[in-house]
Amino acid sequence: MQTSAKPSVGVLILKGNKVLLVKNTLASSHASEIYGLPSGKVDPGETEKQSAVRELKEETGLICAEKDLVEFPGNYHVSRIKYKDGKNNLWGWRVFLCLKYSGKLKASQATIPLWVDIQKLNTFNLLPNISDVAKSGMEFLKK
Repeated sequence: MQTSAKPSVGVLILKGNKVLLVKNTLASSHASEIYGLPSGKVDPGETEKQSAVRELKEETGLICAEKDLVEFPGNYHVSRIKYKDGKNNLWGWRVFLCLKYSGKLKASQATIPLWVDIQKLNTFNLLPNISDVAKSGMEFLKK
């Protein structure tokens, strides 16, 4: 039996050679001490961009407008993610590049935001596709 991927979104923010990641804490449904982009599921009645704006604010404290979120080549992936409760869900993950944002980084109960040098991503325990998405976003911005 084939299960369709559940819709989710992520937000990629690049600043110089750094990418904004969030570290999942003990309160996260993901495994603790794993890093990813600010991301989450698309709630019923939300557009993907509305969900991305909400997730960015919830996980980092940063605010952006839908108009400042753009798609780029290599921004969609399907991955199976394991959770602490034993679930192993298939997610379709659309990532938006955030071109403008405001606010200060602020940890949530489930995530701690931090800037990471993109060249050091391979030293972190990352969720699937994070390195690929970050590199695709950097390439897009260079064009």
